[in-house]
Amino acid sequence: MRTLLLLFVLLVCAAGFADERAVTLDVKDEDVRVILKSMQQQCGIKNLIIDKEVAGKGMIYFNDVPCANAFKVVFMQFGLTGQIDSTVVVVEPRPR
Repeated sequence: MRTLLLLFVLLVCAAGFADERAVTLDVKDEDVRVILKSMQQQCGIKNLIIDKEVAGKGMIYFNDVPCANAFKVVFMQFGLTGQIDSTVVVVEPRPR
């Protein structure tokens, strides 16, 4: 019974990793809001909440980057902070 439970847990974990989405994006001088919305679609995020103060343009080249990592890079590049969840991403300017 214990072995069966362990096998079940391993299969569930493996399925979660295999289903992790990634971002492929190649943009130059693009608005951060457009970048975030493209990432939302590719990552299957249902809710994207962007603070009205979020602004800027930049260049991004991602090739099959895991979604969480891609959002963290964009946050860092544009001076943003936020919360990343499988269904909700909240984006705000980093406090000064």
